[in-house]
Amino acid sequence: MPFHKNELCGMVYLCEGLDRLSFYSPVPLVSVQVDVKVVNFTAQVEVTQQFVNRERNPIECVYFFPVEEEAAVVDFTAELEGRKIKTQIKEKEAAREEYNQAVKNRQTAFLLEETKPDIFEIKVGHLSPGAGCKIKMTYLSELPVEEGKTKLTIPTTVAPRYIPMSDGSPEATKIASIEHDFNSPVQMAMNLEVLMQTEISSVKSPSHLLAEPTRKRFKDYFEAKVKFAGHTTNMDRDMIIYIDTEEPNQPKVVVEKNDEGSSVAMLSFVPEFKLKDHQVEAVFLVDCSGSMSGQSMKLAKEALQVFLHSLPVNSFFNIILFGSSFQSLFPQSRKYDDDSLKDAKDSSFGISANLGGTEIYQPLQHIFQKPLMAGLARQVFVLTDGQVSNSSACIELVRKNSSNNRVFTLGIGSSADRHLVKGMARAGMGTAAFTTQGEPITAKVINQLKNALQPCISDVSVKWGKTNPLEGGGEVAVEIVETKKTLFGYGKPKTKTETKFSIRSQVPSKIPAIYDGSRLIAYKLLDKTMDVNDEITVKAKTTEGDLEVSLPICKDSFIQGNCLHQLFARKMIQEVEEKHEQENVDESKKLITVLGLKYSLASKYTSFVGVDEKHRNSGTFMVTRHVKNQMPQNSGFNAIDSAPRSRGFQAQTDCSSSPTRSLQSRSRSALSPPGAMAPPGASAPTEMSKGGGFGGKTGAMAPPGAAAPTRSFGAMQESLSSFTLGAAPPQASPMSGCIIASTSSDVLRLTMCQAANGSFPAQADIANILGVQLEKVKDAGKAINSDENFSTTWMTLVVVAFLTEKCKEEKDVWELVVEKAERWLQNSGPGFNNFLLGKAKEFILQTT
Repeated sequence: MPFHKNELCGMVYLCEGLDRLSFYSPVPLVSVQVDVKVVNFTAQVEVTQQFVNRERNPIECVYFFPVEEEAAVVDFTAELEGRKIKTQIKEKEAAREEYNQAVKNRQTAFLLEETKPDIFEIKVGHLSPGAGCKIKMTYLSELPVEEGKTKLTIPTTVAPRYIPMSDGSPEATKIASIEHDFNSPVQMAMNLEVLMQTEISSVKSPSHLLAEPTRKRFKDYFEAKVKFAGHTTNMDRDMIIYIDTEEPNQPKVVVEKNDEGSSVAMLSFVPEFKLKDHQVEAVFLVDCSGSMSGQSMKLAKEALQVFLHSLPVNSFFNIILFGSSFQSLFPQSRKYDDDSLKDAKDSSFGISANLGGTEIYQPLQHIFQKPLMAGLARQVFVLTDGQVSNSSACIELVRKNSSNNRVFTLGIGSSADRHLVKGMARAGMGTAAFTTQGEPITAKVINQLKNALQPCISDVSVKWGKTNPLEGGGEVAVEIVETKKTLFGYGKPKTKTETKFSIRSQVPSKIPAIYDGSRLIAYKLLDKTMDVNDEITVKAKTTEGDLEVSLPICKDSFIQGNCLHQLFARKMIQEVEEKHEQENVDESKKLITVLGLKYSLASKYTSFVGVDEKHRNSGTFMVTRHVKNQMPQNSGFNAIDSAPRSRGFQAQTDCSSSPTRSLQSRSRSALSPPGAMAPPGASAPTEMSKGGGFGGKTGAMAPPGAAAPTRSFGAMQESLSSFTLGAAPPQASPMSGCIIASTSSDVLRLTMCQAANGSFPAQADIANILGVQLEKVKDAGKAINSDENFSTTWMTLVVVAFLTEKCKEEKDVWELVVEKAERWLQNSGPGFNNFLLGKAKEFILQTT
């Protein structure tokens, strides 16, 4: 039967041939199955992908697939027409050569390579017509704690990345080749098995509909099994699942022994403490690039409003917007008061995603170059979807400036760049959080701010056994004694040098800054195994004295296997890449390669490869088919998104009217989405500032030695000089500045009404949120104190009583609001005492 008469089954791509004629090509990827097993705070994820060649020519399938950026990719298997193909880990160049030679010999071959720590490339070469294959990638991942729950995140799509002109790396070239489509390449199915040592209260997802879990007791574990409610789903967003157990924060020590007799110890605990807050300078760096359009921009603006209203009294702050250029709200950070708060609120309401490409390096550099304010610790809050190619350069910039700047990151959207967001927080001794549609954002923002107000606890050490020394302060300095017999220095200490980072080092070699409620995990390859009744001790030096905890080792601490060894090796590779590779490329490459080969890990220098021994006799030439990643849900690229766009975006979304039309990141193309390289000749990113508002061009900045980065849309991007603040803010009370927002959260609405000094003025807006008439509130206050100035004190007391009595479940959200209000009451005279607070609680309980 002629090919042109074949029926097209399943999803197809509209392709363009050499003669410019269009034709349909069946998508070679036909199914994706994700099987997840969570045990306590680690996850094993198996991603099984099935490919079928429904064309007449042999094909090469190329698919870029995301993973959690700290995950250890530990296995890659392949089946071809029911036969298992032997795969093995090899040095990257050797694996690539073996793959290319096999394809040249018309043998089916399989290759798994790392593009970035969170992006891997899968290739199936010379798949014969009609043939099918099944490949399985396995990775291990640590799971963080968020709001007291264990959080599992499984990325499913690679969003388009903006590529600055200064980024000429091989990784950038690979990322530019990733193709995108508005349709999912295939429907994804998922099976989740959760095993916990304590009762599992719930398994919920803000991103996907889940079926009701099936539960049972399995030996010493509680088990829950979960699937999608609809069996399959699109691959257009991160899969996010929260697992709530009775005791998610129990400290744990595990010692694993593998078949070779090697032992690795792992320490995991979630510290709980509270230190006195310190005064800060808060700089908010907000991504306003085109990819932030739609839901991501809405989330960013909501987060910024919560940050602004939750800042403590006596702090200083500034807001910087960035895209192809960057703009500062104030020339210098201003004191936090009612005037500066009003300026910030009025200016930020009109923020939109209209600043072009994601040039984040320059505004970060600009912030770090600013002189520190006397007596204030600078805290930088980055709100971004992070869709850039030069994430490693940004992480290194943050690391170099971490002694004077702490960096906290909030990844926004359904497919934020996890390597950038988590990497910058690690390098900046801060914390990272992610939010997407369906997740409450306020608690995440407040937790970030709480962490920033806490003094940095970075001097943390671990003692791996009672008789061993403390480790954790980073590389150890040693003295070299001069042995040459000379009159100049014989027998005396020479210059101090640092010991080399080695496979026997603890990882992280320098324990990261610890925060209340955030999980700390550390590994150590032991010289000899530990014994029962031994212990691991963690010691942290703080401004209020040393904090210390010792965790005993019992018989249940010991396990057999290789998983902890692989997680240890992955963590060590991450440390080498982020802290040591810049200084010593050759030694770092050697160590990463040794770790990858020894522990069977895919890395930047090691890859998995497998070749079918059979040779094919097909005389036709092989064609390459890229499996396109689906555009992230509710992103700036979504065709149905109604958010304002530049002409560059509109050109792309017009093309999306055909379901088979694809989007590809083409280098230096004016019509490319922000995953494309910027066009040459465009102006460099600039800082814009104009006192109390965004706007006004000042000058350009670029990384040293780099070509001037440019915007991604060139002439098609709207002129930044015509930037306006957009829509007017919602109606506000002229006296209080309280925003009348349509939101279901009374706590959030009250937060928006608090004055910078912590008080709540006697305004109808606030009374309406409380659900009482303003006159009734005032009359109750006059019955206690008839002084006119008492009205603000009384309203503040009433709000505090309302939050503490009626909104107990949202304490994480209002805690800073109440603390600020109580400080104002204490400083304003006899406004805060048990009698008055009791009266306010009586009023709330009687009237609401």
